[in-house]
Amino acid sequence: MRAIQRVEPTAWARLVLFVAVFVVFSWRDDRFFTTNNVFTIFEGFAFLGLAALAVGVTIIAGELDLSVGSAAAVAGIISVSLVDELGLVPTVIVAVLIGTAYGGVQGYLIYRLRIQSLVFTLGTLIGLRGLAFMISGENTVVMSDLSVAQSVRRQLWIFSPFSLVTVGCFVAVALLLVHTRFGREIYAVGGGRDEAAAAGVPLMRPLVLAFALSGAMAALTGALTSIKSGSAGPAAFETLLLPAATAALIGGVSLLGGRGSVFGIAIGALTLRFINSGLSLGGAPFYILTLATGVVLIVAVVIELLIGRPELRARWRRWRSEGGAGLRRRHQAAA
Repeated sequence: MRAIQRVEPTAWARLVLFVAVFVVFSWRDDRFFTTNNVFTIFEGFAFLGLAALAVGVTIIAGELDLSVGSAAAVAGIISVSLVDELGLVPTVIVAVLIGTAYGGVQGYLIYRLRIQSLVFTLGTLIGLRGLAFMISGENTVVMSDLSVAQSVRRQLWIFSPFSLVTVGCFVAVALLLVHTRFGREIYAVGGGRDEAAAAGVPLMRPLVLAFALSGAMAALTGALTSIKSGSAGPAAFETLLLPAATAALIGGVSLLGGRGSVFGIAIGALTLRFINSGLSLGGAPFYILTLATGVVLIVAVVIELLIGRPELRARWRRWRSEGGAGLRRRHQAAA
């Protein structure tokens, strides 16, 4: 009971929004809550969730990795090029290791150069996109053995190997952030860089770790998505950053840093997938999907402003108490 009471009001509000979206679409269309459609939702979650996790971890650390889409594109091209020779698992491991190393170096340089991550990762976004065009020869790279692709998207009830790997990554990152000193350092530097340094928290390690996790998740997104489709192109994943960041923000990750949870990121990504699936089943055009996503993001921001800020909650409680006292005085005067 005490654990439930410690949950932030904004978390409850986002959970209510998540459930409401699910209930509305389930009620409107009998096809929504079926095994095949839930499988499709989790397939979309596997793609969006990993990218949202990559972006969300860096936002919690007080930074922002803009290069997620470009890193995924490079990892996808590398994976499709190697999978026929190495096999599925070794290829994915190689891609994730490359992404982790890239992210760690990126985090170290951001720390060492004392440069804003927005500026630095904008440069790596452009640079990695150019690298993707170079290593692919400006062409789409195609796998010769599509049976590997089938093994990635094989349906296991409502899951696939891709979505199960995504769930495993969410659990692993959640345990890291909540139950290890390294995770607490990420929250500390995101909540206040100067305060964290004054408390003895090393600044380099959490930044390197946050960007290493971002690179690993971006590489895993690109590798598994490209292998699943059987091809990879240099222009792929160009639109990945915006929905990934939106999912993280809907899930309660604060742009100011130091706040948010892996569970919230998962809720945000699934909420977007519910909206996309529900509207698609109804035949809604693309601009309606985009509009609905924007509306949900605005609702999440309003929830953050009205419920998440302590001063507003205190003002609301004071107004309620003063209003109640004034009402009692008026009743007494009338009597």
